[in-house]
Amino acid sequence: MLDMLLLESCRSLTMKGAEAESSWKINLNRQIAEVEVIRSIYGGEGEFEMNSLEEAFLEALSSFADDDAIPESFYISFTIHLLSTEMGGHHVSVGFSMPRGYPEEQPVNVTVNCVGEVSRSEHEVINVGAREVAHELIGQEAVLQVLQRVQDMSLKKSNETIGKSSGNIDGSISSVHRLSHIKRVVIWFHHIKSLQKRKSILEWGKELNLGGYCKPGFPGIIIVEGEKCDVDTYVKQLQNLRWQAISVRGEEQEEVKCGEEIDNARRFLKGVKELDEHGMSELGRLCREANLEHLFLSALKINR
Repeated sequence: MLDMLLLESCRSLTMKGAEAESSWKINLNRQIAEVEVIRSIYGGEGEFEMNSLEEAFLEALSSFADDDAIPESFYISFTIHLLSTEMGGHHVSVGFSMPRGYPEEQPVNVTVNCVGEVSRSEHEVINVGAREVAHELIGQEAVLQVLQRVQDMSLKKSNETIGKSSGNIDGSISSVHRLSHIKRVVIWFHHIKSLQKRKSILEWGKELNLGGYCKPGFPGIIIVEGEKCDVDTYVKQLQNLRWQAISVRGEEQEEVKCGEEIDNARRFLKGVKELDEHGMSELGRLCREANLEHLFLSALKINR
């Protein structure tokens, strides 16, 4: 009787081990596919980095057959250098390693490195934010979303630093100086399809107190207005994302006497609103009603 129980226990453990190995192989195939995508997106010189050992592990893992046992010490890891995202005067780098349970059961491991003049607390805040995204996306490929969060947080920290350095002697910022102009821009994109990017377009607009519209699809058009410094920040954030093509095709500035009058100078209500993918004519109508048809036409390279 005891022998039978031991045999059944061994069989159960063997089945569980086989199931775990099968799950690992499924995760591995997803990991390899994700790395190929990330390598293609960050294909510029100095952006995607794998050292010789990491390359050897990836090559070995890619060649294992489904019934091969894979050593526990073999895992995929790499580093992305965000060359256009700086903190403390140097670009930000993000290291990733993929445990066996990623992406289905475990988060991807993330380490953000800021080698510039960045305080330990600022460094830790960005690392925590990146890891929070990784945990929120268990079950999904998360590398791109983590990189976007790192870019967002780095830009926010850089803007805060710039704001502090441009303040008065006591550290306060002159609101009269900051609120001296309202700016409007129209941005053309080859397309706006990514749901994550569309979400960021609206969220960033809200955070920066902008007003305007986004027409997704082919082509993508964004027209926004707000305080000059906030509009400039918004444009920079968008340009730091990956697009097939992006171009600021029109802009204008209007001087206001003081901060209280900037809202009176607005042509759009606050908040960036998304239109339908086929809403080009609606966008044209909204711009005409706001007396900004010239900006709308500049997005289409039409001069009047």
